[in-house]
Amino acid sequence: MPFFVTLFSVAITIILLIKVKMITTAIIFMAVVFFINKYSLKTKALFLIIIGLIVFRTLFITNVLPDNLNNIDLGILGYITDKNYNQFKVKTEKIFFENKWVDYNKTLYFNYNKFSVDPFEIGNKVYIYGSYLNGRFNAEYMANSNEGSIYSIRNYFKKRIYNHYDYSTNNILFSILFGGISPTYSKIYKEAGLLHLFAVSGFHVYLLYFAIYYIFSKTLIHIHYRRIFTIIILLFYLAASGFSPSATRAVLLLIFVELSKIFGFNIDTLNLLGIVGIINLLYNPYSILSPGFLMSYFASFSILFSLKYTKNPFIITLSAYLAVAPWSIIFFNGISLLGIFLSIIITPIIYAIMFFGVIAILFPIPHFLGIWIDYSLKGFNEFLIFLNSKIPYIIFNDNSAKFISYFISIIILFLFHMIKPQIFSNRLQEVI
Repeated sequence: MPFFVTLFSVAITIILLIKVKMITTAIIFMAVVFFINKYSLKTKALFLIIIGLIVFRTLFITNVLPDNLNNIDLGILGYITDKNYNQFKVKTEKIFFENKWVDYNKTLYFNYNKFSVDPFEIGNKVYIYGSYLNGRFNAEYMANSNEGSIYSIRNYFKKRIYNHYDYSTNNILFSILFGGISPTYSKIYKEAGLLHLFAVSGFHVYLLYFAIYYIFSKTLIHIHYRRIFTIIILLFYLAASGFSPSATRAVLLLIFVELSKIFGFNIDTLNLLGIVGIINLLYNPYSILSPGFLMSYFASFSILFSLKYTKNPFIITLSAYLAVAPWSIIFFNGISLLGIFLSIIITPIIYAIMFFGVIAILFPIPHFLGIWIDYSLKGFNEFLIFLNSKIPYIIFNDNSAKFISYFISIIILFLFHMIKPQIFSNRLQEVI
């Protein structure tokens, strides 16, 4: 197992043990891993330093605020990272709590429909006053500051899309490109197992990366300059996506890949993903409690394992689906049987829609093309609604059934990666 993958796995286990106040067990676990791995003394020293930093942040830095903020008046400073009519998504920066401002890096979702002369745009820095009630934030007052942000890039692209397409499909098209699907449509795609295609993730970033790679391969630009330009484009796309956590992880991984090639480092891709995971945990150890964190990393590791023995798109898609399934069961109390089959069929269509969406942002498009995309997306929605009515989303209302299904799905995932390499190597030997 690559060192940083092992380190990442150990860090996750220790954070979870600390979270449930099993600190002694966490220390024993760390000691066992330290002694059984036959690393050099320098590598073990690095292991202890990084794990020590993560433990320190978990114990002393992250727990600034109590878990329950219900019925407490709060002042919040942050940036609007997305907006759909009166529904806002704000990346918080600071929170006024117990008569002082403290750092509070969270994503806040709320509705606010009070009139304001100064419009609230994506990218604006805002001050919000409100309180939590039953886990939901109620904003009583919101005001713009004079300070802008890099998130304004997202606002520019959103206006371009919304000016070209019908109101009933512009949100879908924008979310395919940059994420931010509205609740109106998210239920449809969730039940069809396709929600990952409408929330910016590694899928979108890798697609953009391969498109850039293909275009640059047809030019005479020096290979190192291509890599630098690729990094710059990925960073712009990350800003346009609103710095979604999954997109941030994917972009960081690809930047490390490009930098390792520029400087001639021969680092395994799994190790690079492990490094990104460690950076993520050093920034916020409790991000492992997020469904997006677990789904994104499990899917990424599963895909990278699959790529070691096959380039078959069906097997790769299946590996990602199996990696996401356990967390869908745990966090969303259900799973879609349609997801794996529809992903294979729909992905080429998504490619085409993304291509025309980018064209619409960069250039004026013919009217007939806009109408075609509108009708295609509407027909796509109707098709999914029909399929969802025939093959319903499986919901686990019983906790016992949910946890049994979760462990079965984990076992299937591990068996898949244990058996598949052997199957492919046997078939290869038969062909030879």
